[in-house]
Amino acid sequence: MFQPLALEILGPINSSGISFLVELGRRLTDVSGDARETLYFFQRVSLAVQRYNSVAFKGTFTVPTELD
Repeated sequence: MFQPLALEILGPINSSGISFLVELGRRLTDVSGDARETLYFFQRVSLAVQRYNSVAFKGTFTVPTELD
């Protein structure tokens, strides 16, 4: 199964993506027994997006070279 996800830092998640993530969270809750597992899952997704954006932003800087 392939489910495209559209995530933005300050924007919403696409509707089919949110349904997919909610279903994954529900399944995680069923396995773990913790009713907050869906919330934790969304927090982990949010952190992953922020970390990737940080890496992508850092990659835009150039490393200064020594001038001869």
